[in-house]
Amino acid sequence: MKPITNSRISYAISKLVFFITLTLTSLYGIFVLGYSWVIEDNIFNRLVAQQVNSIKVNYQNTGDVSVSKSHIYQLFKGWQHVPKGIWQTFEQEPNRVEYSLENGKTYHLARFYIEGEEYVLLADVEGFEVSRDYLTGILIWLFGFSIASCVLVALIGWRMGRKIAIPIEELAGRVKDLKASDLTSLNQLVTQMPNNEIKALAEAIDHSFTQLNEALTREVHFTKDISHEIRTPISVIQNALSQGAMDMTGKLMKNDPICFSAQSVKQMRSAAGKLTQITHVLLALARNESSMTHDVSLNQIIEHCVLNHFGLNHTPNGSLLQLDINMPKGEVVINANKNLLEILINNLLSNVVSHASGKSVELLLQDNSIKLTNEFSISLPEKFRNSGIKAQTSEGIGQGLSLIERICDACGWELDLEINTEQKLFSVVVVFK
Repeated sequence: MKPITNSRISYAISKLVFFITLTLTSLYGIFVLGYSWVIEDNIFNRLVAQQVNSIKVNYQNTGDVSVSKSHIYQLFKGWQHVPKGIWQTFEQEPNRVEYSLENGKTYHLARFYIEGEEYVLLADVEGFEVSRDYLTGILIWLFGFSIASCVLVALIGWRMGRKIAIPIEELAGRVKDLKASDLTSLNQLVTQMPNNEIKALAEAIDHSFTQLNEALTREVHFTKDISHEIRTPISVIQNALSQGAMDMTGKLMKNDPICFSAQSVKQMRSAAGKLTQITHVLLALARNESSMTHDVSLNQIIEHCVLNHFGLNHTPNGSLLQLDINMPKGEVVINANKNLLEILINNLLSNVVSHASGKSVELLLQDNSIKLTNEFSISLPEKFRNSGIKAQTSEGIGQGLSLIERICDACGWELDLEINTEQKLFSVVVVFK
């Protein structure tokens, strides 16, 4: 089995698990740090609240408003002697928990009233903050924990991803290298698939490939059979008609009981020609002849088709047409399948012979395109490009433009239709890409 060059499913699963783990551990680290700061701040707030309560109790017992001898507390009556940076910050953010000064000191603040007088208690907690002192160590531990967790989970995710991806990769590789003539390897792989959605997918692919292979086999046999069975009677009809026409110019053979009129011979010969042309197109498309290409001269192909086209040279409609052919002086050479190119031009000429209402027909050849323009008198049917669509007065089977479009699609050419309703001109443009 050839290696899969695209991104593996196991790698995608591993990366997804790794990034999810990294995200979760990062969020967990942020939560731990935030929680530690919240706990620390709440401890300081409780200490300050206890000190305020002690001051109020001491005032009730002694009538003295004073703070304990602890060096971390400072008591101020009003805001006059409170450090300027603190009371300015308090005015802007009265619900703030922690206040910092420019010298790096950190304070927690409490306001309380005694006998209508406002007091401000500050607690210098800088020496008791442990979160900052241990922040570097905590970050290192959290980072190491995150990396270790990510690596461990990535390994587990890679193992799980490989377990999930190996059957899918084997199936993809087997389908990529599958040959229509040998489906046994795919059938064997289906039996080895785990009994889950992957096996259901493998069975569906195996079933689809089996049906496609059977359809391809039937199409190949049909193409071979129809190539032999249809061409033979057409050849017989054409030979018989040719012999019948020669008989009518001279004395009929005694053992020939059938006598054809000249008109009947022409009609049958025309019908046989159309059948030959349609069969030729369909068989060429069925055999995918567009894959076999070489450099051909458009000038020579057009000249050959015009000179040898039966309808253009040997029917009443064709003999009335005045074909104006405009070609460049130099040879126009394209890379194409000569057979399909001749079929395309013959079909374009047949459509002109069948549907042109005026005598003037222009055939314009340019560097990479051919344009055929003729006059029309009756209204065009809706969706006239589709197969089987034709005008009410048409004697054809409605396959002209459809076959031309199929040839263009098979060869990668561009088909464009230009309709001038004012001048009643219908143009078919084929661009050879």
